[in-house]
Amino acid sequence: MKSILQCFIFVWICFISILPPALAQTNAQNVFVSAVDQDLAIKSIVLVPPTDNVGGIYAKPVEEELRNLLNEDKQWSLSPMPADLKVKPELLDERPEDVQKILKSARSEAALATKIIRGPRGMSITMTLFVGREGFPLLQEALSEYKGFETAEVRGEVKRLFENLKSRMPFRATILSRRGQQVTLNLGSNYGLKPESRVSVVQIIKINRHPKLKIMVSTEKEVLGRVKLFKVEPHLSFGYVEMEKDPGIITVGSKVMPDEFVKYSVPVTTPSGKVLQDVSTRPDKEVAFGEDPQEWLPTMPPQYGKIDLLAGIGNYTQNASLPTESISGSNTLAPNIMVRGEMWLSPEWYVGLVLRQSVFSISNDLTGSAPSSLNLGIGQYGVGLGYNFLMTNDFFGPKIQISGGYLNTKFSVDDSNPTAFTTMSYSGLVFSVAGQVPLSEETPVDIGGKLDFFYNPTVSESKTSGSSSSSSINAFSFFFDYKLRTRFKIRGEILIENYNSSFSGTGERTASSASHKMTTLLGGVQYLF
Repeated sequence: MKSILQCFIFVWICFISILPPALAQTNAQNVFVSAVDQDLAIKSIVLVPPTDNVGGIYAKPVEEELRNLLNEDKQWSLSPMPADLKVKPELLDERPEDVQKILKSARSEAALATKIIRGPRGMSITMTLFVGREGFPLLQEALSEYKGFETAEVRGEVKRLFENLKSRMPFRATILSRRGQQVTLNLGSNYGLKPESRVSVVQIIKINRHPKLKIMVSTEKEVLGRVKLFKVEPHLSFGYVEMEKDPGIITVGSKVMPDEFVKYSVPVTTPSGKVLQDVSTRPDKEVAFGEDPQEWLPTMPPQYGKIDLLAGIGNYTQNASLPTESISGSNTLAPNIMVRGEMWLSPEWYVGLVLRQSVFSISNDLTGSAPSSLNLGIGQYGVGLGYNFLMTNDFFGPKIQISGGYLNTKFSVDDSNPTAFTTMSYSGLVFSVAGQVPLSEETPVDIGGKLDFFYNPTVSESKTSGSSSSSSINAFSFFFDYKLRTRFKIRGEILIENYNSSFSGTGERTASSASHKMTTLLGGVQYLF
C-alpha cells in the first residue's frame, strides 16, 4: 500500500511539472487582477446609434463611418445594439443605469455614443466611450463650433475624434497568449513597434474620475514586467518576457504600454558635476538673458474698445446757384483732424463716437462781393450703437458691422457783402454698413470699407436760401489697418462725402441749390485698449 501511494505521488508531480506555466499558475494569477483592470478588458464594443438635431442628416453617415472604423479595428469586435431597449442615447452620460442595460443586453464590455448638435455658431460633436460595470463614461472627445457642413467633412472629423479617443486609453494593447516566456500581443508596426522594441506590462489599479462628469482624469498603474519583441507584424507582435514582478504574473489579458518616457535636454552642470537648477547662476546667463533681464509677461489682448487719431488733407468744393449767377469756392489742401472711437459692450455690441474738425479758406467768386477770401470751418460729431457679425470665432478676424445713430456736420463760413455762402448745418439719423477682412494669416493687414445711409436729413442756415428745402447726403470710405503691436495699428483711409440741398421759394439769400463735396485722405494711429 505504501509503495502504491509513493508511486501515485511521483506520477502527480511529473504531471504538474509538464503543465504549461500559464496553466500551472492560473490560480495565483487571478489574485493580481484588480476589478478596475477587469472592467477595462474590452473585447467587444456596442455602437449606440448617433443622434443629431437636424432629422438624422448627420447621424446616419456618422453611424456608417463609426461602424466601418469598428469593423476594421483589430482590437475590438463590434456587437449589435439591442433593438428592444428603450433608452435615450443623448442622455446616456446622465443615466448610467441605461448604459448598464445596454452592456448587459449586448454582452459587451464597452459602448460608444455620439451626439451632434447644429447651432447658429456651428456644429458640436461629442463622442463618449462608456466602460465598466458602473456605467460611467471613461473617455470623451468633443469638437465645438465646427463651421463645416459637408457630410464627407463631418465623417473625417468623426474619424479623427475616434482615433484621438482611442489613443487616450490607459493602455495600448493586451497579451493574447503566453507559452513559457513567449507572448503575443495585439499591437504591431501600425503603432510604430519594431523588432527589438520593449513594452511594459501594467495593471490598472485605480481610475481617477472627474467629480461631476465622471470621465477619466488619470489612472494609477502597477508595472508587472517588461517584454522584448523579436517579430512584428502590422497588427500583431511576438516577444518574450524579459522580467516580471512574480513568476507567471504576466498572462492573457494583461495590459501593454509601449515604453514612453519624458525626455530632457542635457543639463548644465558645474565642474563638480552638480546640476544647475537656477538659470540665473548659469555661466551663459548674460548671453541668454542680457545685462538687465526682465520678467516676460504676455500682453493682454484688447477687450474694452479702440480710439483712432487721424489727420490728413482733403479736396473741398462748395457750389451755390444764385438767381444772378452760379458761384464756387474750393481748397485742394484742406487740413482735417478726426477722433473716432468704439466702446465694446460685448463681442457683438458696441457704442461708436466721432469728432472731426477742419479750418481753411475758400475764394469768394460772387461778383461785387467782399472780401474775396472767406474762412471756412467744418465741425462734425456723431454717436451710434452698432452690432458686429463675426465671420469666425476670432473677434479681430473678418466681420460685418451694422450701426445706427445721429450725425451732425456744420460748414461755418465768414459773412460777405453781398452774401455769397451761408453757414449750413446738416443733421439726421445715419445707418452704416461696414466690413473688414484680414489679407492673410501671414500679413498683419486688414482692409475694409464703410457706407453711410442718411434718413431724411435736415439743413439749417445762418441766412435762409428759400422758404423750404430738401437735402441728401452720400458718404463712403475705404481703409486699411496695419498691425504694429497687439494694441497699436497704423490706419490709412480715404473718405468721400457729398452734401446736397435744393431750395424753393424766397429767403434772405435766395438760391436754388447748394452743395459741399469733400474727398479726404487720412492717416494715423489706432489704439486698442
